[in-house]
Amino acid sequence: MTAARQPLLLDADAPRPVHAAAAEWVAIIDDHASMRSSLSRALRLDGFQVECFASAEAYLDRDPVPPPLCLVMDMHLPGMSGHDLAHCLARARPPSPPVIFISGHDDLLASLDGCCGHHGRLRKPFEIDALLALVRSLAAAR
Repeated sequence: MTAARQPLLLDADAPRPVHAAAAEWVAIIDDHASMRSSLSRALRLDGFQVECFASAEAYLDRDPVPPPLCLVMDMHLPGMSGHDLAHCLARARPPSPPVIFISGHDDLLASLDGCCGHHGRLRKPFEIDALLALVRSLAAAR
């Protein structure tokens, strides 16, 4: 028996952490607007700057300077997949930022074993605290 998932409660009046480098930003790449919106809100409330992209191609069209702290990226995207984008960035823009892959498909997440040097992977639906812990660990390591 698994514990029931608790809804994400964000207190707009609660103090927000301020991360070391205010210029650090997180890129969210997901084709679902509701996922981009909810992840963006949670990361912003945690003190991160966020920029959202609906596709891998939209991210590639962005000026890469400064690079993001990390990419939070769906593996199943229209056009270029998240997996393909990670490989493209490793070749074209080294060093590529750490990637936190998200997917609702176990087989896609399993395909990452021994590949891409990703920082983490999360199975949708996931606890927002799990994502925040991964991103915070990257910010603390800088």
